[in-house]
Amino acid sequence: MREAGDLLRVENLVTRFKSVERGKWVTAVDDVSIRLAPGEMVGLVGESGCGKSTLGRSIVGLERPQSGRIVLDGVDLSSLRGRALRERRRAIQYVFQDPYASLNDRQTIGETLAEALTIIGVKDREKQRRRIHTLLDQVGLPDGLAERFPRELSGGQRQRVAIARSLAVEPRVLICDEPVSALDLSVRAQVMNLFLELHGNLGVACLFIAHDLALVRQATSRTYVMYLGRIVEDAASAELYARPSHPYTQALLGSIPSADPRIEAHREPPPIFGDIPSPTNPPSGCRFRTRCPRATEICAASPPPPVELAPGHHARCVIAAELHTLHRSVPHGLPMPA
Repeated sequence: MREAGDLLRVENLVTRFKSVERGKWVTAVDDVSIRLAPGEMVGLVGESGCGKSTLGRSIVGLERPQSGRIVLDGVDLSSLRGRALRERRRAIQYVFQDPYASLNDRQTIGETLAEALTIIGVKDREKQRRRIHTLLDQVGLPDGLAERFPRELSGGQRQRVAIARSLAVEPRVLICDEPVSALDLSVRAQVMNLFLELHGNLGVACLFIAHDLALVRQATSRTYVMYLGRIVEDAASAELYARPSHPYTQALLGSIPSADPRIEAHREPPPIFGDIPSPTNPPSGCRFRTRCPRATEICAASPPPPVELAPGHHARCVIAAELHTLHRSVPHGLPMPA
C-alpha cells in the first residue's frame, strides 16, 4: 500500500544466492522494507557483508529478488515486462563504489555520456553535445574532458563522470553505493558536497549506502540500520543518532572515533563481540543476539517484531522500548551506555 508522499517503496524484499557450500543458500536481504519520499536523502548503514549493496542492486534491477515488491510512484515494477519495465527502471539509477571499474576504458567520456543519451532517445549529435556540456558542468568538470578516456582521469573525476552518466537519463532516484569510500580523503568531501548540491538543485531522491556513520548523519534526513540481511532500526537521522534504541546501533555509534584527543584517549572498545555469523546459518530469533551484551534466552525464541518507539522510529529488539526511555545519546567516541 502506497503512503502519501512516497516515491519509492520496497516491501518485504527477499534476495537469495546459492552458497559455495553445496545445497545451502545465502539470504542476503531478508524481509526488508524501506521507503523514499521525492527529493529525500536516506541513509543505509551497517557492517560490510550485511546486505546493503545487495539491497541497492535489487532495487535497481541488477539482482533478482525471490519475493517482495519494489513500487515506484505507485507502480509495482514486478508487474511490468519488456519496454514498460525498462522505461520505469530508467528512473532509478546506480552510482557504484569503484569509479575505476564502473566506466568503459575504451570509450571517451563524451562517448559514455552520448550512449546514455541515445538510450533515452536523444540521438541528434548537436543536442547530445549540448547536453554533455551541461552534464559535465553540473558535476564540476570542464568541457574538454569529453575527449579524454577514463584512464586519463583521477578517481574523483571518474566518480563525477559516473554521476553525470546517471543524471543523463534524468532519474528520480539515485542508489549511491559507498560512492566516496574508494576515493582519497582529499577528494571525498568534494564529491560528497557535489552529491548534496545536486540533491538540492535537482530534487533527486537518494538512497545513500555507507559505512561512514558521521557522513550519513550529516547528509541524510532518515537512516536505516541493517544487520545480517535485516533492518534492525530506522528513524529520522537526528533521532537515531540522539537516541539509538537497538544494541547494534548503539555499538556502531560507540565505535565512531572522537575528534577530541582527551575523549579518544579514554575511549573503550565498543561492547560488540565476535564476527558476523555465517549468512548460510544465521542465529535463530534475533540475528544480533550472538554478539549482543544484553542478549537473554528470549532473544533466541523468535525474530523480534518492529516496535514503534516514537513517530517514525522503529527498532527490532525486545528491550528497544527500555533503551529508548533511557533518554541518553551515545556521543562520538564513547561506548554505549551500560
